[in-house]
Amino acid sequence: MFILMFFFVGLISSELLYSPLYFSGYRDSFKAIHYDLPNTNLILSSPHAGSDIPDDIPDRTIGGCQRNTSTVCTFHFNDSCSDGNRCSITTVQDFASFDQFTEDLVDELHRTYNLLPFAIVAQWNRKKIDFNREISEATFNHPKTIKAYNRYHNYLRKSVKQIQKKYNGTGLLLDIHQHGQGNYTMIGIRLSGVQLNNDILSPTSIESLIELSCPQNRSECIRGSKSLGTFFESNGLGISYPSLNNPKPNKNVFYKGGFITNHYSSNINVIQTELSYVVRNEFDSKIYVEKYAKAITGFMKANQLLQ
Repeated sequence: MFILMFFFVGLISSELLYSPLYFSGYRDSFKAIHYDLPNTNLILSSPHAGSDIPDDIPDRTIGGCQRNTSTVCTFHFNDSCSDGNRCSITTVQDFASFDQFTEDLVDELHRTYNLLPFAIVAQWNRKKIDFNREISEATFNHPKTIKAYNRYHNYLRKSVKQIQKKYNGTGLLLDIHQHGQGNYTMIGIRLSGVQLNNDILSPTSIESLIELSCPQNRSECIRGSKSLGTFFESNGLGISYPSLNNPKPNKNVFYKGGFITNHYSSNINVIQTELSYVVRNEFDSKIYVEKYAKAITGFMKANQLLQ
């Protein structure tokens, strides 16, 4: 009997061990970790990682349309724009092909730190959908891309709600991107390059973190010893703006964060990390992921976030 019981317990453990971490979103437009598996208050989002190009989804490369009688652009996949001018949108992919970085980061966090975050990774190319824009520009109002978009953001909303319930609202959403502007990382927290250059440090997308960890000196959490940029630099990931050693981007191109950063920051701390294509190529991919994971966990611990 004891042998049978041991075998039964072993069977259950084996099923859990080999159960899939990820499920596929609408028509494989994204993949995400099952809601019931994460054991920490961290969400990873990678909205521009995808490379799949479904044939039945129209390209967004045509751009929007600004009517001759209007000052705003509208976005419709079947709009001929005969009574206006095309307005351009960004469809350049962050990566040359599907980017494995976020999934590798999940593996590293789980293996080394026993942390399994919520995670969602785009699989459709940005030419078809942009999960980091408001819904009209993101989908060009095509019914299939609207479904994909809504389900991507439903995952983020549900993940945030679970963190709010389980961890009293304390948590972090990391929106992960890559850029080719130079050999530096951008830490986007809703502060523009102009604001950082002129010491305007409010408002941000990490206000609850600042209130928790740096209530007397918000600069410490934004570009001081407790800032994410400082943790990236101290872990050998090159120059980061803003950080203790590099508090201002000066004339460098700087992205302050997009739709996801703005939209979710009222309910959770959100940071957009723009990783440098140049810096990433200086490392073996495994080493880069290890350094990034160490920086993130160190940052969260230093700011009393990690739970």
